[in-house]
Amino acid sequence: MATSAYADVRAAIADGGSDARVEVNQRALIDKILARYASAGAVYRELLQNSNDAEATVAEIIITTSQQQDGADDSPSGSSNKEVVTQVIYRNNGLPFRPQDWARLRKIAEGNPDESKVGAFGVGAYTMFSVCEEPLVVSGKKGEEEAMAFFWKGDGLWTKTGKAPEGIVNMSASLTGKHDLVNDWTSFILPSRDPYPLPDLVEFGQFLTASLTFTQCLANVKVYVNQTLQMDIKKTVLESHTIATPKASSWWKNDGAVTSSSSGMFSLGKGSDLTQTSVQMGVSLRKGLAPSNEMETSTVRARYASAQVKTSIPSHIEKRMVRVTKKKPPRELTVQIFLDAADEREEGGGKSKVASTLAKLKGSKQSKAARITDSFAPSAGSGRVFIGFRTSQTTGLGIHLAAPLMPTVEREAIDFVDAALREYNSELLEISGMLMRLALEHEMGRIGTMWEKGKEEREQWEAKREEERKKEKPKRHEEKDDASQIAKEDASTKSEGTTISSSLFGFAKFMASGVKHTVAEAIKPVAEILGEDDETTELLNPTDDRPLCIEERDAILLMRAFCPRPSTPDTLVGQCLAKGFGRCLSSSSPPVLTTGGVMRGSDAKRPNHGIEAFGFSNVVRRIMLENAKEYHELIATVPTLTISDLVKALNGQVLEEKMLIRLLKWWPKACRVDRSMERHGPRLKEVIRFEVPSLEDARGDSSPADADEVQVAQVQRLDSISFYTPNKLLELPLPETAFQPSLQKAIGLRTLENRVYQDWFSSLPFDIWTGFIAQHSCLADGRPADVNVMVLAALSKHYDSLDGSAAKRFVQLLPTNSPCIPFESEGGVASTGQTAAPKELYLASSDLSAFAGVGVFNKVSKSLTKAGVSDAFLIAMGVRTTISIEFLFLHLDTLRWNNNPKPLIKYLLDADLSNVDMLKIRSTKYLPAEEDQTQVYAPYELYLKNDELLKIFPFVRTLQWPASEGMSKSQRDFLIKLGVRVDPPLSSVMTFLEGECKKAERDEKLYASALQYLTQRLGPQGLYEREFSAYRTTKFLPCIRQNLETGEVLTEMQSPSSCYYNPSALVMGFSTLDPSLDTVHIATRTKTSKDPSAQALIKRLKQLVDISRAKVDYFEKKGGTGEERQKLVEQILTLFDAVFLYLASRTSDFSKRDVAPLSKMAFIPLNTRGLVSFYLSSQVFFKQETSSSSEKLGEHEALTETLFQQIPYNAFLSLTGVKAEPSLEEIFELMLEKPDEVLDSLGEAKYKALLRRIASDPPFKHITKQIRACPFLLGYLVIDEEVSDGEGGKSDGQKAQYVLSRAEDIYLVDNSFLRRQFPMLVAPMEQSLEEFYNKCGSRYVSQVVNKTFAVQGRTYNNTPLTKALAERLRERRPLLLSPTNSSRPLAPNASKLLGEQSLEVVEAEKIQAKYTFERSSKHLEVTCCTKQERRQKTTIYVTTNPDWFDVGTAIGALILERCQLEDALLLSQLLESPLETLRYRGFPVDRILKPVSKPEPVEPPPPPQKAPPPTAEAVKSPPEPSKDPGTNGKDGGGFDTILQQMFPTCPPDAIRGLLGPNPDKEKARQVADMLAVDAASQPPVDETKMQNGKANEADTDNNTLPSQTDDGSSVGDLMNGHGLGDTGAKKEKDKGKKSKPSRFMSKMLKGLHPGHGIGGGGGGSCDGGGTRVVQEHPTISHEADSNTPSSPERDASNQKSLEAMLNQAVQSSRSVENAGLRSPETLLNHLPQGLERGSEGCEVIPPQNIQPFRGPHGDGKTRNGIKVFSGAAAAPEFLRQNFGAVERFAVVIQNLATVYKLHTRTVAIYYEPTGNTIAFNSNKALYFNVRYFCALHENQVDTACYSYWYMVAAHELAHNLVTAHNKEHGSFTESIAAMYLPDFTKLLSQIL
Repeated sequence: MATSAYADVRAAIADGGSDARVEVNQRALIDKILARYASAGAVYRELLQNSNDAEATVAEIIITTSQQQDGADDSPSGSSNKEVVTQVIYRNNGLPFRPQDWARLRKIAEGNPDESKVGAFGVGAYTMFSVCEEPLVVSGKKGEEEAMAFFWKGDGLWTKTGKAPEGIVNMSASLTGKHDLVNDWTSFILPSRDPYPLPDLVEFGQFLTASLTFTQCLANVKVYVNQTLQMDIKKTVLESHTIATPKASSWWKNDGAVTSSSSGMFSLGKGSDLTQTSVQMGVSLRKGLAPSNEMETSTVRARYASAQVKTSIPSHIEKRMVRVTKKKPPRELTVQIFLDAADEREEGGGKSKVASTLAKLKGSKQSKAARITDSFAPSAGSGRVFIGFRTSQTTGLGIHLAAPLMPTVEREAIDFVDAALREYNSELLEISGMLMRLALEHEMGRIGTMWEKGKEEREQWEAKREEERKKEKPKRHEEKDDASQIAKEDASTKSEGTTISSSLFGFAKFMASGVKHTVAEAIKPVAEILGEDDETTELLNPTDDRPLCIEERDAILLMRAFCPRPSTPDTLVGQCLAKGFGRCLSSSSPPVLTTGGVMRGSDAKRPNHGIEAFGFSNVVRRIMLENAKEYHELIATVPTLTISDLVKALNGQVLEEKMLIRLLKWWPKACRVDRSMERHGPRLKEVIRFEVPSLEDARGDSSPADADEVQVAQVQRLDSISFYTPNKLLELPLPETAFQPSLQKAIGLRTLENRVYQDWFSSLPFDIWTGFIAQHSCLADGRPADVNVMVLAALSKHYDSLDGSAAKRFVQLLPTNSPCIPFESEGGVASTGQTAAPKELYLASSDLSAFAGVGVFNKVSKSLTKAGVSDAFLIAMGVRTTISIEFLFLHLDTLRWNNNPKPLIKYLLDADLSNVDMLKIRSTKYLPAEEDQTQVYAPYELYLKNDELLKIFPFVRTLQWPASEGMSKSQRDFLIKLGVRVDPPLSSVMTFLEGECKKAERDEKLYASALQYLTQRLGPQGLYEREFSAYRTTKFLPCIRQNLETGEVLTEMQSPSSCYYNPSALVMGFSTLDPSLDTVHIATRTKTSKDPSAQALIKRLKQLVDISRAKVDYFEKKGGTGEERQKLVEQILTLFDAVFLYLASRTSDFSKRDVAPLSKMAFIPLNTRGLVSFYLSSQVFFKQETSSSSEKLGEHEALTETLFQQIPYNAFLSLTGVKAEPSLEEIFELMLEKPDEVLDSLGEAKYKALLRRIASDPPFKHITKQIRACPFLLGYLVIDEEVSDGEGGKSDGQKAQYVLSRAEDIYLVDNSFLRRQFPMLVAPMEQSLEEFYNKCGSRYVSQVVNKTFAVQGRTYNNTPLTKALAERLRERRPLLLSPTNSSRPLAPNASKLLGEQSLEVVEAEKIQAKYTFERSSKHLEVTCCTKQERRQKTTIYVTTNPDWFDVGTAIGALILERCQLEDALLLSQLLESPLETLRYRGFPVDRILKPVSKPEPVEPPPPPQKAPPPTAEAVKSPPEPSKDPGTNGKDGGGFDTILQQMFPTCPPDAIRGLLGPNPDKEKARQVADMLAVDAASQPPVDETKMQNGKANEADTDNNTLPSQTDDGSSVGDLMNGHGLGDTGAKKEKDKGKKSKPSRFMSKMLKGLHPGHGIGGGGGGSCDGGGTRVVQEHPTISHEADSNTPSSPERDASNQKSLEAMLNQAVQSSRSVENAGLRSPETLLNHLPQGLERGSEGCEVIPPQNIQPFRGPHGDGKTRNGIKVFSGAAAAPEFLRQNFGAVERFAVVIQNLATVYKLHTRTVAIYYEPTGNTIAFNSNKALYFNVRYFCALHENQVDTACYSYWYMVAAHELAHNLVTAHNKEHGSFTESIAAMYLPDFTKLLSQIL
């Protein structure tokens, strides 16, 4: 479509349009674009480029200057002279201009079409205009020069060309030379537009030198200043040769290098041959501008690598490039790279570049010429891309690149914008990266070859250096000067930045696959690891003092050139180079130079914390790594040495002792630097093997050995050594698992004690050494003697440092049975070389004189004492201090110590006895007893003499001791230590007491003494305290126990664990201590409990319950007298009263877990009908205490007393679950369980009240099957009958019978007529109960009574009646289908059913309705019905003079899903009333259907009774005539007549009094609601039984019209003529009966209001716009007639009725909608007369659109449960930020809801930032705008705040009664505010 339009427009203007050329402002084009190149000196760059293209070899720049006065303040004199350039002449000796060259010079953007030339855009020459206003160009053969002058005409650029005067360029003789005679010059004369400062010649020289880097022809540039040669730059090619691919070697493998770009656009020449060219750059620079100054020179050499590249450009890219560059891309091109890594040195210069760099670092002054030559080679990362000449784009490497890339217009950058040029340039950069990789491989191959040649020289240096180290102490060697020079050569470059861009990361990614280094790691320098001493530093940084050889220097320079930096300004350059670099040899990492030669980076290793010192040949020297760190880490990806590498290297080698020592010293240092190494320690130890001398020599064994054996070296594994030896044992024999003493000394004990060796070695435990030495010959046989003494001294010293069990365990390791102790004979003579076992010897200090002559005793040698062996150690070994016990007992008779134990005890007390001796002394029988000469006893069988024990315990036997000599304390203590007893053991005492308890007759006094003796030794620190726990179940305590059957108290013996000392426990049958004893003392000492435990009490309670139940069951089976029954009941109740009283005193001892079993057990006995019954705790409640004034119990308490068992309050029973009163849930459960009993107990009235409570606060979450199936609901069977009215007449009455039934068997009366037709159980007619019944399953009467219709007689079509009704239905169809007419939904096809094609009206003679309920049915006549015919055709049947109510009922059943009575009444009103009447009553007639012609008003008939005369007020200001045809113009406005017809039994005066003067429709609706209450209490008449005949004159309806024929009369006339306008009261069939309307008739006036109005400013009504106000007095008047006298009683009654009405209206408030609210704008057009609302006289209700706001609590509510909403268009941020204000506002609303007795679910808070709505009422729910609270009261919630919102709430509650803002609404607002004012005042006094 767009293409067609484009073509059409072009075709149209092509025929009739006018042509005009696009004009170009040439001055603006040149000044603003062409002459504004990015870099300084662009004009010289372009001129040099043109010179090179013209094959010039020499270029001269002739600068003319003048001095300019400058008044700057920075000079001492206030002015300074500056040289400023006034003119520049640039000339070259290239080819002269050809005609086509002159032509191109005149044209802008006419590029050079030569493919081999760089120029492409044709705008470079115009850089002359950046310094010159009108340039001049002269070119041609000598003598034939032509000139072209540029000049301006306005904004246009013009040229003039002609013959140049001879010698025009050679303006100075000094400039003429020999070359002027032979060369043809092309000159550019550039007078300065504005004189500018003379450029710095050093910087200018650096620029020119860089420009000559890759020039093919141009080799010499001269600079003249004022006719003097100032600078001469010459480039000389030294040599050039072809380089073949490196031959295969140890590091190079022919891996098949890739030599073409990704898409094949570029490929290198055959065989990937490279060409290397060496050049020399020389610079001569005058030291000053004066001609007399000397020239200083400097030269430098460099190398280039170049390659011929074949191109294969796809056609689509070539086409695009031709369009942009105006020439085809070349078929072959040359790529060059600059490498500053040659090994040649300057000839005659005397300094290498390294030396030059060193001089620069040392601060020596450098010549200006040298500064120019130094800039020739790029530093790391600063290499430039040359497109003919240098651009501002860097390569990111220390390498220059020259390639015919496609540049941007200003030639300062590469063009990556155009898609075709981007692809071309990217792939050309990629092939350049391949060239770099091949050049690198070649250079490293050359270095590798040279490295192998210098191997012998390096080995000689290493050998010489090793000899020097052996001669002198090793110490840290400083690096050579040249090494430090290279390390610092590019310090400035390293400090350029600390971050690397994405291009560098990409470079590293492509160059070295798998690199994961971060940017920080890429540039972070590796600092030397320093230790706390020189040894540590040397271990971590092994000495590497060999000077750098020439191969290593070249490798450093080469690798530094490949150290990456970010390529700027475009990072894509670095990425493309990296891509080609990586693709070239993708499977091989770049080479590096290691200690073993050149090898791949993946095969090499970087040094790491000194690991490199242990035999690695593939490690990069640290000096090499530090000076090319990025290359090794990112490019070559050389991995770091790891412990795994060390383990692998050590696995196959045997270390010399010195390397082992270094390794063991290094390991702790390395682990300290890198903690991660420690986990490899076990693996490392396993692989270490080392050489050791023979064990005999190493261990210092003095036994002779052959010389050959000593010299044999042994290989030992390090994991076979587990210990290092403490210094104190180094001179003694050691086990094989410990280090040799010499090796340990070399390593150092401190090193071996380092924590990293915790898993390797540990200090040799003395116990292990003791086990080893115990088997050694020095202790096995005591030889050699000197070693024996040293070992015993070491063992003794260690033993003396131990104590307790440690010393005992140590002795077990000693060879106590071996002959290891040297001894002396009995005479004190030493036996040389003789040893004996310790147990055969005695201490040298032992005194054995008492046993002289009995035996021979040897003593240990005194040499041990001199060596430091202690007597304690010898005794522990077994050396004796005295004679043995066996010897002593064997000679007791000889010593005469049998009958008198005192001498024996004295000797034993002084003797040093061993443990074995003490054991024998304790167990041997050798002591005599008093009064027993027959035998001797062991010590434990005797007691020390104690007369008290002898009196109490007859089993005590006393030790015989001389009474005259006495017993000392030491002797007594020793005897006790031997086992002689002081007190009898507990077992003996308990055996005695137990035996006494079993005796039939015991000595009570003796028993009491024994019990007292026992208790005195119990308790804290008691003798028997620890052992007594074993006897707590022994029965030895005298107790009493009560027999619960007889009450008799019994005595018995019980154990401490089975009795108690609180006598109160007797009531439950527990045993307690005999009160005659000191119960507290005995219980405390024997640990007898005071009371039974809570578990024991619960268990005993259960037992008592079981026993009592058994008694009751036995009594029932056995039968008994009444007295026996009474006695049993009293006995059980008395028992449990006492039990519960005791348990109440123990309440604090019970936990909920203890009493939990009682919750399911019936354990509470109660007297029920003369017999004991047991109840659950949940079935019993406490009695309520009443005051002394005998106040009546409340309703809930009365229910409790009536329905449940009650007992006095008891704390224990309260703990078990007995409550003060039942909950509603428990009462409800009882109702479900025993509904009949509850009804019998309460009666019908109280039962109904209970149902109300349940309905208002349901004690269940949802209706269960049990609730639906249980017959607990009251159902009433209503019987209609005639009753006397008290005046001799009869009236309709009702009699009801109630029964309990299920919900499904009870029906809700929503149609009293249908209810009267059939006998059925109905629910109470209360709204709350009806809703509850409905939830439980009750159905409405209208749902269960089925209606069918039968048309009888003939039917007629197209009669005037049917036409009139069909026309009325057609006209009112939109109004009938309006959703505002009913709260019930329309049928899905309602609109179609009322359509003209689907609806047919037929007149019938008779219609009979059949009502069916269950199996009963009734037949009645009706005037209208509908039937669904075939093909979805609906037929409406009507009879003559149809009743509008019947018509409304039929239509409602057709279009509504469920038609209620009020729906039928409303529909009948919509059909019957004229449109003007409906419009006046507020129906939106004009919006729903188009206006129809109004029928002519007819004078209404007079009212049935004469109306009272008009009031004075009415006379003064009569109301305007009503437009309603039914209005008679009197005070009643016509409504009194309608209400009189609806309620004929109500006096007319009362109706007019209720209406008041000038009533409106709202007032009439309220009065109708009031009157309906009274009518509802009386049985209504049959609403369907109405006469179908003609109405008499008295009953003629106001809207009835005379009958007319079908002669063009109006539709209304025909309808009224056939009785369709009859809305009067129904005729009664039976005369004499008073007509009483149905209670639903008041709903007929609902049509007076719009259905869903919301009051302006926030007011609104609900439930179809009206609220039914229930009143008990139908004669009240809210606005009484002033002429009607009123009594005080009537006024009070009216006020009371008004308050009841208001309260009911307020309490009818409904819950807030959870989903929010959305209502349209509403227009109220039924305002009262005299109320003006703008020019239209109507009230506009604003729309509301709110939605739930989640809030911080996540439930859409405030903390107190009030819902929060937000306007749909409001931003939620306000509520989020101000939710604290919402919470405070919620407190205010909650307090006001309490005043009005509203639930918080009926109020809500919302936020709406637009409009003026403060609050609104929707569906009787109140919504308050928090915006006004934040604006008015947020900062101060006081009386003013509460008063404001109190009135707002009253205003909105008044909308429950009145929709519009009229005087009625204002009156109701005032009445509500006044009615609740006392409660509001009370609220303020409480909270403020």
